[in-house]
Amino acid sequence: MEGFFGGLGDALDEQNWHAALVMALTLPDICGKADAPGGRSGQRYAAWFDRHVGSRYKHRIGAGREEVIFLSGNDCYALRCALLHEGSTDTSTHSAREALSRFHFCTPGQFNNGLHCIQINDALVLMVDEFARDVLDAARAWWASLTPGARQAAADRSIALHDTDNISI
Repeated sequence: MEGFFGGLGDALDEQNWHAALVMALTLPDICGKADAPGGRSGQRYAAWFDRHVGSRYKHRIGAGREEVIFLSGNDCYALRCALLHEGSTDTSTHSAREALSRFHFCTPGQFNNGLHCIQINDALVLMVDEFARDVLDAARAWWASLTPGARQAAADRSIALHDTDNISI
């Protein structure tokens, strides 16, 4: 898992926003599979996102302090599918979506203006760096909370990169 975490951290440090976004949208898949190996990918993804990242995208707004979910696990999964399979942020035709049909990602820019977690009708505006860091921080906290046995079982199911100078398969 450290390779995935490091890859996302490096993408953020290098301001490689597309790579950071792809990694951030992939981590809940990887973590969800490690957390609950059975079941369907979309259900695992949404459950993991809601449990570990979702609170960062729930806010109490208005005079009545009504709780509003700006980004659910299902909407994030629909975004993951749209981006990874189509290179798009349009989720309007994805069956997993709940409330959102489009996403707009912004980069920090020279003045670091923040347009994060702003919903306009059925579109959500997110800062790519904040979103990616939220997922990365949640994934790291989740990983640290696992028992050594659970971490080892997840590592055993995960991809292994082999050094060609010292390969042993």
